[in-house]
Amino acid sequence: MVPSYLKPEHDGLPMRDSQDYAKDKLTILKGYMARFTTAMKDKKWRTLNYIDLQAGPGKNEFSPSGDIMLGSPLLALTTRFPFHNVFLVEMGDAEFDALEKRALESGLGSRTHLFHKDCNVAVDNIVERIEQVDKEFLPGKWSSLNLAFLDPEGLEVEWKTVEKLASLNRMDLVVNFSTSGITRNAGMAARDEGDTVVDRFFGTREWRSVYERFRVDGASSVRRKLIDFYLGRLNDMGYVQTERQEKPFRNQRNVQVYTMIFASKHDLGIKFWNGAVKEVRQPPLL
Repeated sequence: MVPSYLKPEHDGLPMRDSQDYAKDKLTILKGYMARFTTAMKDKKWRTLNYIDLQAGPGKNEFSPSGDIMLGSPLLALTTRFPFHNVFLVEMGDAEFDALEKRALESGLGSRTHLFHKDCNVAVDNIVERIEQVDKEFLPGKWSSLNLAFLDPEGLEVEWKTVEKLASLNRMDLVVNFSTSGITRNAGMAARDEGDTVVDRFFGTREWRSVYERFRVDGASSVRRKLIDFYLGRLNDMGYVQTERQEKPFRNQRNVQVYTMIFASKHDLGIKFWNGAVKEVRQPPLL
C-alpha cells in the first residue's frame, strides 16, 4: 500500500522533529479548528481563512515515543468542514517541498496558498488578499473570519507581523510564546544598545524595564511578567482577556519551554478555546 501524505504515518518525506509534550499543542489546535469551522460554516462570512506562519513540512514525529501526527497545516486541510482559504508559510527549502507535496494531495489546491519566504514578509501579501475580498460590496455578507497560528521555534515572529494580522476585522490568534527563547535572549538583549530580536518580538523596547525590574525575583517571575506584557500589547489591539487563555508546556526536565496563548476579540472564540483545552491536561501556569 502506498503511504498517504495525509495520514499520520511515514511517507518518505521530511517531518518536523518534536518532543512528546508538543502533542497536546496539536490536539488543542485541532479541537479549536473543529469548533471554529463547524459553528461558522453556515454563517454569512464571505470567507473563512486559516493562516499558518511557520507551517513546517506538514507532519510531526515525536520523541521518545516515535509517534507521528499531522502538523498544523494538514490539520487545517483535513478538518471536516474546510476553510475557504488556507495560507501556509514556510521558509525552509526541504520543509516547503514536503509541505507542498502533502498539501496538494488534500484536493483543496484552489483553496491552498503556499508562500516560500519569511513569515514577516509573507504576511503583507496574505493580509492584502483578505483585505481585497473584504473591500468588495457583497450584499448580506459579513467580512472574512480568520484564524492564525503563530508557531515559531524562538522569537522569529515580529510584533509588526502580529499587528498586521490583528488589523483584520475578525482575527483569532493562537501564539506559541517561546519562554525558552526569552530566557536565552533577554539578558543579553537588555544590555544591547542596538535593535535586538527581543525588541522586534515585543515591538518596543519597553520590555527592558519590565525585565530589569523583575529579573532579581528569578526566572519564573520574569517569564510571568513578560507574558503579561505581551498580553497587554494584545489587549491594546482589542483582544479580550477575561481570564488567562494560556497553556504552558514543559519538557522532560520540567522546564517550561513555551506558553500557548489564545487571543480573540469575541467571547465565542474564548468558549471554543476553553472547550479545546479541556481535551488535554497540562500543569498549572507558573
